[in-house]
Amino acid sequence: MPNLKALSKDSAVYGFGTVLKKLIGIFLLPFYTRVLSPSEYGILSTLVTFAFFTSVILSLGLGGATSRYYFVADTEKEKGKVLYTSLIIRIFSYSIPLFFLIYFSNNISELLFKTDEYKYVVAISFATIFITAMFEIQSQIFRFNREPWKFTLVNIIRAIITPISGILLVVILKLGVFGATLSSFITSTIILIFAFFYYTRKKYTRDFSKYWAKKMLKFGFPLIFTGILVWVNSMSDRFFLLHYSTLEQIGLYSIGNTFAQPISLINIALAMSGAVLVFSLYNDEQDENKPKTKAFLTKIWYSYLFISITIATLISIFSYDIVNFITTPKYIEGILAIPFLMFSLIIYQSSQITGNGMTIKEQSKQYFWIMLIGSGTNVILNFYFVPKFGFVGAAFTTVTSNSVYFIIAYFWSQKYFYIKRSFVLPMGYFFIALGISLFFPFAQLKFNLDISVWVKILVFLISLTLPFIFKVMKIQMAKSYALKFWKILKKRN
Repeated sequence: MPNLKALSKDSAVYGFGTVLKKLIGIFLLPFYTRVLSPSEYGILSTLVTFAFFTSVILSLGLGGATSRYYFVADTEKEKGKVLYTSLIIRIFSYSIPLFFLIYFSNNISELLFKTDEYKYVVAISFATIFITAMFEIQSQIFRFNREPWKFTLVNIIRAIITPISGILLVVILKLGVFGATLSSFITSTIILIFAFFYYTRKKYTRDFSKYWAKKMLKFGFPLIFTGILVWVNSMSDRFFLLHYSTLEQIGLYSIGNTFAQPISLINIALAMSGAVLVFSLYNDEQDENKPKTKAFLTKIWYSYLFISITIATLISIFSYDIVNFITTPKYIEGILAIPFLMFSLIIYQSSQITGNGMTIKEQSKQYFWIMLIGSGTNVILNFYFVPKFGFVGAAFTTVTSNSVYFIIAYFWSQKYFYIKRSFVLPMGYFFIALGISLFFPFAQLKFNLDISVWVKILVFLISLTLPFIFKVMKIQMAKSYALKFWKILKKRN
């Protein structure tokens, strides 16, 4: 329980910082959707997708490798060497290739958008990739040293700068897609400089270690291919839409993805604090069977399903009302993707929690083969569903391929680190909640049903019984969560 409390505390603080970051996108949505067309949103989404693919290759898998060997290093000096070595490798692995990509930005613009009109937007996007990569290791340092409040301060500053620069460049100066991209670059640069001089620069031991470099590159190399497959599985559908459909369809898909961000921020907060606590508990536990670690992982998964599915169901049921209020009517069709994308994030994060056995046992190569199957499923399905159903088909293939990935990862991980727990009951809860969540946006948009708010509230309240029926959540634990939440509210008042 102390570890679960530590996880809850760290996740809450990291979650607050991450909420600020994610809420920026939702805060800017009413402004951007009144200035940018769905097609322009499609351009931004395509650039984000392309940038992610580029970053996966250039990262050399150092994110996961640094996390692993930071905790293997047994002194603060050696930990500092791991960080410094990781930083230097990143600088070279990113800067040289990105220089050439920026040089050919006009050709890339023509390749993606059939015009060189967006060459400067492409160039700024590549420059932002470098800044983001340098910030990634600063972010890891906050997590490794259990400094969630300092990390939150960084995100508060981000939350102040981004809306100001975004509204100035996009809404007031009307720079469109260029303004949105430039805003991201300016914010990322300021945050990187602040984080480095405020805290993280003190944590480096300025001594490049060939020993740690070899270790990290060896561990990280298989993760490059896994990362590519993750990209294929989660983001390549934008390119299918670009080829088979229109930028407007990508824009609607992007809107659906924006409203799925509450689940994304829970995932990020959990990943940032959860990995540190799991590795620490596993390394400290003397019993070879690791019963405390196994019990901890099960509690994490069940608690995560309860919280994330509850939120996903709530947003999906009221998606028509929420999106119609925040954006304009030309974006309302994007609600059809919201349930698919939220539950896709949930099932993927579940694979990260329940597949921890492979990470703990340093079986990183297995992720490649599992993701190969998942991403292969995505690509095959996209060839049929995207041309036929557009962005809705893309959303469907995403949740399907992530479900395939989860099932394989779950049972493969059990081979290395067996945990006795139910698989059928949590999955029953997941798919019934998904069915409820899909009904409302499709009923209102495709079948023009007028569903009252009271009916939606009633169905949502009924859905809250599902985790207890499927034994994912116990009443005693739910009371404990409610009591803690009530205490937090009382303190604030």
